[in-house]
Amino acid sequence: MSQEPLQIIPPEKWGELQSAFKKDWPRGAPAHSVLAMQKLWVNRGIDYEFKVYCPFGDVQNGMVAVNEKNACYEVIIQCPNDNVENLYNALRETKIIDWKKSPLIPYAPSHIIKLIKTLLEDKNISEAVEIELILPAATFILETKIPYDDVKLPTGITFELLTKKYVDIVDTTWPLRYPSSSTYFELLINNKCGYGLFQNNALICWLFVNESGDLTHLYTVKEHRQKGYAELLLKLVCNVLIEDGLMVTSYCLKDNYSAMKLHNKVGFTEIGDVDWCHLKSIIH
Repeated sequence: MSQEPLQIIPPEKWGELQSAFKKDWPRGAPAHSVLAMQKLWVNRGIDYEFKVYCPFGDVQNGMVAVNEKNACYEVIIQCPNDNVENLYNALRETKIIDWKKSPLIPYAPSHIIKLIKTLLEDKNISEAVEIELILPAATFILETKIPYDDVKLPTGITFELLTKKYVDIVDTTWPLRYPSSSTYFELLINNKCGYGLFQNNALICWLFVNESGDLTHLYTVKEHRQKGYAELLLKLVCNVLIEDGLMVTSYCLKDNYSAMKLHNKVGFTEIGDVDWCHLKSIIH
C-alpha cells in the first residue's frame, strides 16, 4: 500500500509554512493570513478541526488545508513557488480530499487555478468533479501596524461584539449564503469574530473576521446607508486585528466596485488577483 502523499502538519510547525509563504510575498499573503488566524484560535483554545497538510511533508511543496463548514467543503490550496509538480502529484493520489463533496477552492492565485485545471484532466478526478464557477477577486492588505486614530463613535452609536440573537439577520443578508451557513455565523459569533454598530440597541451595521483571518460580510441596514457607518466599522475592526498583532486582509469581488472603492479610501493596498474556484460533483 502506497503512503498517503498529504502529510498532516501540526500547529507547532505552521510557522515553517508561514516563513515559506512570507518569501513568496505578496502572493503568499492569503496562506500566511489563514495560518496566523488559526494559530490564534489554537492558542485561545478554540476547537475548530482545521487540518493542514503538506505534499510529502515538505513545506516547499505547498499547503493543502481542509476547512469543512457543514455544507461548505472548502479546500485551501496554496504553493510558495511556481513549481507545483509535487503538489499536483499529491492532489492526484490523495485520499484525504473527497472530490465528490464539490470542494470550494478559495483565494487561489493563477498558478493554482492552472494546477486545478490540469488536475481535472486526470480521468479519476474528472469523473468525479468539474469546474462550476470561477469568481475573480482582488486581494487587499492593510500594510500599516498603526491603528486608525480618526475613529470616533457618533452620539448614540455603540461598537459591540455580536451575539447569537443576530445570526438570522446576518445570514439572510449574506450574498454567499448556503444551506447551514447560519451555523457558520454562529461559530464566528461564539468565537468573538462578529462586530456591529448599534443605534439605540438596534444593529445597523456589521462586519466579520472569518476563520482565515479575512474581513467578510460588511453590511449596513438600508435606512442607515450613506452615513459613513461602513467606513467607521471597517476601521474599528481593523484596529482590533492590529492590536492582536494580525495582518489585516480582505477580498473584494472584481465587480463589487463600492467595496473596492472603500478599501482604497481607508488605505488598503491591492496586492493582486485571486479566484474562488467552485467545483461541482458529477452525478452519473
